[in-house]
Amino acid sequence: MIKKITAIFVLLFSINFSAQTLRLIDTSDFEIRKKLTKNLKKTHSLFYKSLKKEYKGKLRIEITNLYKSKHKEFLKNVNKEKIIFDTLFTKYTDSLSKVIINSNPKLKDKNLSIYISKNPSINALNIGDGIIFLNIGLFKYFENEDQLVSVLSHEIAHENLNHVSDNMIRIAKLRTSKLRKDQARRIKKEKYNTYDKSFSILKNLLYSDSKTHRKKEMQADSVGYLLYKNTTLYKPNYISALQLLADYEKLPTINLDSTVYRRFFDIPKQPFKDSWLKMEKFSDYDYSKYTEKINKDSVKSHPEFTERILKLKKDFPELSINDSLSKSSKGKTFSRLQKIAKEGDIVNFYDLEEYGYSIRLILHKLSKDSTNSYLKKWLGKNFLSLYKAKKKYQLNRYIERINPKKQTKEYQQFLSFIWNLNLEEIKNIGDYYTEN
Repeated sequence: MIKKITAIFVLLFSINFSAQTLRLIDTSDFEIRKKLTKNLKKTHSLFYKSLKKEYKGKLRIEITNLYKSKHKEFLKNVNKEKIIFDTLFTKYTDSLSKVIINSNPKLKDKNLSIYISKNPSINALNIGDGIIFLNIGLFKYFENEDQLVSVLSHEIAHENLNHVSDNMIRIAKLRTSKLRKDQARRIKKEKYNTYDKSFSILKNLLYSDSKTHRKKEMQADSVGYLLYKNTTLYKPNYISALQLLADYEKLPTINLDSTVYRRFFDIPKQPFKDSWLKMEKFSDYDYSKYTEKINKDSVKSHPEFTERILKLKKDFPELSINDSLSKSSKGKTFSRLQKIAKEGDIVNFYDLEEYGYSIRLILHKLSKDSTNSYLKKWLGKNFLSLYKAKKKYQLNRYIERINPKKQTKEYQQFLSFIWNLNLEEIKNIGDYYTEN
């Protein structure tokens, strides 16, 4: 049965509706996360004991270490408030899960937990142990709840097919095999850039082999559709969800006009300095080749969406209908959650400790609404967080270094501006915007 997440969190969270934005606020956060962490640690401890009975020697040690890394990262995300526990979301996702389970009796004994990540990219992730993440970005970019159910069906299919556990064992065998040490070292080194860096270990465990994962995605597409097909939802929306994932694989870059820096950082106690905009010169680099992607974590290992869509249409002819979106409405709850998702990016980036993304988005919005006090407060909060990081010599954890082969010239200007500020200057900006 699905774990009753909502039963744990009911009446303990609320949503703050301001005139300018909607923000999820955890009102009894600490105690609930503490209780959840305690329960998970107990479950994990029992699981490690079960591994001792099933595996031996170096293989057992490697498998145990892999699972410990995964569990550690998951608990870190729970305790660093990177997961949304507000009942408005948890009750809704619980209801979507029930739609799938009630239509597929074989799933009734599955132990599933559905979590909402604050990650704003349009993606979902099964990390094994019955744990599925739906990024809040799905609520932002999807057009109806059928599409959410389709993605959830796909991730449940991964669970049914034991894809994550099989991959953990495969990686462990590679790492302990003398004949395949080179491949094992490559797997250990593979990393994918994500908005939410703290999920990197979880994703590396799932996406460690591109070719194998491509095959598993195809399998999950088919099995997931069979689960979805048993519901009463409009079938072609299974395809429309994949199409939206393809459409939003690439998003327009946020381009900040160069005047934005002088406009918002020339403050009373700290006049603007031209030296803040000084950049290294990379005159030989062709910036026209640069394309910004939103889904870097999943795109690198997923097969082309067109390939997946064509295969599904070939295997299931009923999916060839092309008017899928016209047959489904958003629904009041979906529309409400979508509004929250669309207006929450600034705070979500902040909670994910992606201060650079948050600042860029704020400056973009301020350039169109320069008197917005809410945006200015969050600009200050982000800069004070950067101040704390720089004071500990940890700014590079939150702000990228310049890389002309992967970054637009405009983005390099932004990075240069942040790196050119000294500790006191960053604090002055933070204080000014949080106090005014």
